[in-house]
Amino acid sequence: MILRLVIADGSQSPAVAESVEVADDGALTGWRSVSDGGVGWFAGHLPPAELAEVQALVAAAGAEAPRVQPRPDSAEQVLELPATGPVAIAGIRDGADGWPALAAASRRLLGRLTDFPRAAVAVLDGGPDVARLVHRGTDPLRLDLATIAVRATGWRGYYEPAGDWSGVVRGPGEVEAGAGWTYDLPLGPVAGDTVHLTADFAILSGPTRVPVRAKHTPAIPPPTQQ
Repeated sequence: MILRLVIADGSQSPAVAESVEVADDGALTGWRSVSDGGVGWFAGHLPPAELAEVQALVAAAGAEAPRVQPRPDSAEQVLELPATGPVAIAGIRDGADGWPALAAASRRLLGRLTDFPRAAVAVLDGGPDVARLVHRGTDPLRLDLATIAVRATGWRGYYEPAGDWSGVVRGPGEVEAGAGWTYDLPLGPVAGDTVHLTADFAILSGPTRVPVRAKHTPAIPPPTQQ
């Protein structure tokens, strides 16, 4: 193992409980519970250049763990390296050197995970007044879709609010989602050129029910200059 990052934040619902690990050969694995690009399990390999960058940041950080004081309301962020063991990094801000740079790169790896879905579900814009859950990856996973809390926010122009809708969709209960699986969620009318979505449901892992939030937040084009 080169590094492992675990982030936990129980102050919001669903709780954030995410992890990413990079192995010596560049294998990237992890779990996401609240994210764009999908929630669930992810696995892939970093390209050689990207792996070399991570290795260089770990080497530059050194074996002496920093002492930082996180804000009382900050999420728990624990970065584990072979040379240091677990280190709390919630109070380390982005920077150019040493541990700040490594902490920032480790957080970015969580976003990188969604490029490598193994057994995950994402939410997409399915057309007028429809949000669509879609399976991503190669492996199936079990879902609890008895109730799905959905929110849609519409924007026109450059972040000009166009209205939103939220509600609870009654689903089919426990399902197994595999390759090609989709499930449409009807929404109320949502105006706007760009629609942002969230869908709250649960992933089942053995006897454990894990609440998750899949998000779809496409970029809003900036205004064109006249």
